[in-house]
Amino acid sequence: MPELNREVPIPLYYQLKQLLKEQIRSGILKSGDKLPNEDELCKKFAISRTPVRQALTDLVHEGLLVRIPARGTFVTEPASRSKVTIGTTIRVVVSDVRWREPLEGAASLWSDAHPDDPIRLDIHMVPHAELRSALIACVGRGEAPDISLLDSVWVAEFAHQSYLRPLDDIDPAWLHINRDSYFPITLVANRYQGYLFAMPISADVSVLWYRRDWLEKEGLTPPGTWEELVAAAQYFRQPSVRSRYGLLEYPVVFVGGRRGGETTTHQLLPLLWTAGGDLISDDQVVLDSPSSRRALSFLKGLIHEHHVAPPEVVDFAWDQAAHFFAEGKAAFAFGGSYESFFLQHLAGWDDSAFEEHVGFAPIPAERGKRPAVLAGGMSYVIYRQSHVPKQAFRLLEMTGRPEVLKHFCVRTGHIPPRIPVAQELLSVEDSIVARTIPFMEVARARPVIPEYARVSEQFQTMIEESLTGKRQIDEIVSLTSERISAITGLPIVRRTE
Repeated sequence: MPELNREVPIPLYYQLKQLLKEQIRSGILKSGDKLPNEDELCKKFAISRTPVRQALTDLVHEGLLVRIPARGTFVTEPASRSKVTIGTTIRVVVSDVRWREPLEGAASLWSDAHPDDPIRLDIHMVPHAELRSALIACVGRGEAPDISLLDSVWVAEFAHQSYLRPLDDIDPAWLHINRDSYFPITLVANRYQGYLFAMPISADVSVLWYRRDWLEKEGLTPPGTWEELVAAAQYFRQPSVRSRYGLLEYPVVFVGGRRGGETTTHQLLPLLWTAGGDLISDDQVVLDSPSSRRALSFLKGLIHEHHVAPPEVVDFAWDQAAHFFAEGKAAFAFGGSYESFFLQHLAGWDDSAFEEHVGFAPIPAERGKRPAVLAGGMSYVIYRQSHVPKQAFRLLEMTGRPEVLKHFCVRTGHIPPRIPVAQELLSVEDSIVARTIPFMEVARARPVIPEYARVSEQFQTMIEESLTGKRQIDEIVSLTSERISAITGLPIVRRTE
């Protein structure tokens, strides 16, 4: 059998499951063939019993394998597979393989506890950049899945359009019982007009990544203010320092335009907050303020005045800043905690090496102000077009079980939205999750409005036009305020400070 690939961020159990499934489909493993036992599979693939057992259990639930007591595990006969009709099939759409894991773990838990009423998952994957539009198209055709993954900032839009079932309607008691077990900010982002429309599965926070090892070697401390960031970046821009670490010309990177999509907003909206500015507050558009102008001027100054960030950031794709940082081309990168495992994979670091090389801090603030943190995350939703909403809800409820959520967050670096699971993970040494969990207490959310996606596009345009000098900052702030007001119907309040 082929080997499993430990260099990719795909669970070993899932790799083994797909490998066995492909061998069954191709005829290498034929109907009636007996599989090696768990110990033999552990030795063959040099993995523990847990991923072996999970892979085999999933294939049993899918009707491809059958366990016969005292005899072993066998590939089922084609006829027997067609007779597997008990239980419920739930149709799911997610953006990549990592978001399958909590659902598959929950389905296994349910099916183990209810062997006469198992849950089977029919999962389809759509790239994240296409996910929102693909789901809207599915609803328009009357072909919505039962469950999908959503970025929490899309929940209000989908709820406003009546695409989603309120979870409160499916099980009115659930939120009342479980409300206090979730970080409040994760529920705020998933509520609309008083109803909970989505089950949070992960949380993440905006951060400034920095090379801990380089700063320590040079006797520098992580920057907490704009001035400190500029000073540290200028230090690393010196030719002798750049040569010492193999740096490119620009020590600071971020995603700074429309091509970066929501990543631009996730990384740079906190910069407005660090100056005392905002986009929308108290149902008013409050962008037009001296605070916002100072934040944009600082960001522009990183490129055109201090020359510590590359002009090309306006054309960066969502992951390009992370690539630069992981490849040792930059000493600082605006980013998000969700990038931790991505950075590890790109750099080839294990957990201890990542801890040694990389540090992170809140987004630096204007002098006299507080650093800022943006909290985001992904959620699962149930569609009104679902034919099995109660079963879908039971599945989502089980994704929050500690035995599912804890493993998922440790493996991926995501912050668990549930406080009891987060408290357990605080004790995990050298864990990115343990070190980012405290940020949840001070983090802020993006605007929870149906028009958020269009508002975010205007923010991205504002950033790009400010950095390119296409318009003066005063003009672009005023124009962006008017556009956001037109999109949302909210009045503009111009602050003078």
